[in-house]
Amino acid sequence: MTILLVFGKEDAQCEAFRKAADKGNYQTTLTKTPESAIESFAENQQDLVIIDCRHSKHFDAVKLCKTLKERHPRGHSRFLALTNKCDKDEPSVLPLLNAGFSRRLVENTNITSCYNELLSIDHSELEYRSHQQVQTSAAMYHALNHVSESIEITDSKFRTEFVNRLWEKQTGYSSKEVIGTEFQDKLQVDNCNEEQTLVYHAKKNQIWEGQQSIRRKNGDIIRCKCRIIPMMSNSNTASRYILVRQTVDGYSQWDRLKDIDSKTHGMMYQRRKDSITRFHTMTIETPLSRVINMLYEAQTSSGTGNIVHSALEKVLDILQSTELFSPHIHQVKEEDPLTSDYVDGLCDRTAINSQTNRQIYGQKSSISSSSSKLQVGVASKQSLSMYKPSAEVQSLLQGNATWSFDIIQLESLTNKNVLVPLGIKIFERFGAMELLGIDEHVMASWLKLISDNYHSGNPYHNATHAADVLQATAYFLDKMRPKKLLDAQEEIAALIAAVIHDVDHPARSSSFLVNTKNDLAILYNDIAVLENHHAAKGFQLTHKSDNSNILKNLDREVYESLRHNVIDMVLATEMAKHFEHLQKFIHLCAANIKPVSEDDLEKKSGGSSSAMESGLDSPENRRQILRMVIKCADVSNPARDTHLADRWARRIAEEYFQQTEDEHRKNLPVMMPHFDRNTCSIPHSQYKFMEVFLLSMFEHWDGFLDIPEVYEQLQKNYKYWKDVEIQEKQEKQNAVATETSPATPAVLS
Repeated sequence: MTILLVFGKEDAQCEAFRKAADKGNYQTTLTKTPESAIESFAENQQDLVIIDCRHSKHFDAVKLCKTLKERHPRGHSRFLALTNKCDKDEPSVLPLLNAGFSRRLVENTNITSCYNELLSIDHSELEYRSHQQVQTSAAMYHALNHVSESIEITDSKFRTEFVNRLWEKQTGYSSKEVIGTEFQDKLQVDNCNEEQTLVYHAKKNQIWEGQQSIRRKNGDIIRCKCRIIPMMSNSNTASRYILVRQTVDGYSQWDRLKDIDSKTHGMMYQRRKDSITRFHTMTIETPLSRVINMLYEAQTSSGTGNIVHSALEKVLDILQSTELFSPHIHQVKEEDPLTSDYVDGLCDRTAINSQTNRQIYGQKSSISSSSSKLQVGVASKQSLSMYKPSAEVQSLLQGNATWSFDIIQLESLTNKNVLVPLGIKIFERFGAMELLGIDEHVMASWLKLISDNYHSGNPYHNATHAADVLQATAYFLDKMRPKKLLDAQEEIAALIAAVIHDVDHPARSSSFLVNTKNDLAILYNDIAVLENHHAAKGFQLTHKSDNSNILKNLDREVYESLRHNVIDMVLATEMAKHFEHLQKFIHLCAANIKPVSEDDLEKKSGGSSSAMESGLDSPENRRQILRMVIKCADVSNPARDTHLADRWARRIAEEYFQQTEDEHRKNLPVMMPHFDRNTCSIPHSQYKFMEVFLLSMFEHWDGFLDIPEVYEQLQKNYKYWKDVEIQEKQEKQNAVATETSPATPAVLS
């Protein structure tokens, strides 16, 4: 038995318990403050916790007991309250029991008495059985949180007593919102009597199975297979009901297609069929990708279960794990210098090579390794109060789960302080505060701290961009495939990565930092300079103050896993690895998602959901999907509503213009010379960026997530920019014609 002693000061009673524990060979830990007690209990989960309740001046013993119990509500530990001897009427033990104490001990400094007390606790058959039952219950709760179905347990009146994590993920509600409430009504679909049927069968005290439509918190309707299991009492009545739900494949969008005519229905099926087929027919041509496609064909032809098939599978795994995905862009330098600028500039190809061809002065950039001063500490409660959303902001935030969400309007309403209100809303939607074990103030303080370390003077890489990427990341995570593949910890890691992915961005590229021999480039050996800095800076800020450390309550294993995922995703935003990540994503989809045949469509609705996807759930494939989530979110603003895409395009162009001017002033290699504010065509630069980097990526991303609203908007904006370029050219031609035409002679009257 392990023992935790919590005494404000070491006295005779404390010493008596320590000697008694030593006599019984019990391992003992002594703490003197609530903070150290909480830390020790979190790490060791001692079997017995003895809290000194005699001296209220040291700490609040009742509050401490409640805190420890709340942190580990399903633990096996027993809590004992040490109280003073009472000469008068003995006080009631009820307040101590209500606080979570299992029994009370009256002070007694006799070592033998203390030893006997510990022996009684350790060897009592009742205590032992209780201990084992609690441990078994804790294991059962743990198991329920890792099953593949959502579980809800209610009392006889359908008041919710327990929901597992998958239930929270499936419905969008947190356990805190539903425990103790009659929650079935909120899940009920309008004009639907299925819920009544469910309750009807439950009251018959029979096991019932069937299908049920439920409404998620965000309003989406999902279809579930449902089983109700009554738990019968001795009086032959149900004391509890256990509701087990499993999502039916293809639930959300296909249920809503019931009222659509068959022609439109068929077109939707065909679009899903085409999007899956794209993974197998549309790839970016690289030497390695051609080899891999040939090997896939050979593997398919060889059949399964033979040596050739197994050998080819190993070869494909090896090839896809290497850094060999680099696209060939033919004749681009002669035909379109701007596209060449994009590929070379954004992929950092010319940062070092061009140094040998131009004279470079040894001066350092004005951007130092700490390009903005570290915001030490955390926002005070007073400073955070100004970020309490106004009614107008709250109204706008209601649409945070839609693709049409207007981040520019939010920027205007909040005076550029967008990250705190939007971040709170999104992290709350994903249950982050509960998962991380923190309150809203810690989350708000962290968001404020990160926001302050984005440079508000940057035209593009500022806190508004971070908030925009966060909103897009949350939007993608809400889709069906990520919901089925990723766990809550991976979702939270993606949201954190989105928030910090460009923190402390200096509004200059990694190539610029390399060419100026900036401290950051020296520190990171010219490799992914900015991405490494963003990841490191994000964690540095997070750990700077306990008041804003959202990761402080995580277990070591969970923290290390989450940190690894966050860093991996931030590094994936490096454009130099764009084609590598995209090619790997295409191949993992081609290998694990079976194309939908015409027979499949006739047998079962649901498009992509009828595809075979078992291989997608591997750790490496989930990491690749997370990389694509943040990559697509990072460059998603060209796929926003046209008026938003236009604003973002002009902001990024302004940032490139400023870098080009800075490079000219410092006599540095000009990384993207066509971004000269006097000659550059923003429309041309935008649709060329879409052609090179976005159209293929979002086409495949749409095929994976089923997000036609995003891909179709990208196509609309592509046409918009081409039309604007034509219009600008026509206006220039008209202006030139007007300037060169002879003046009309005056007519004498």
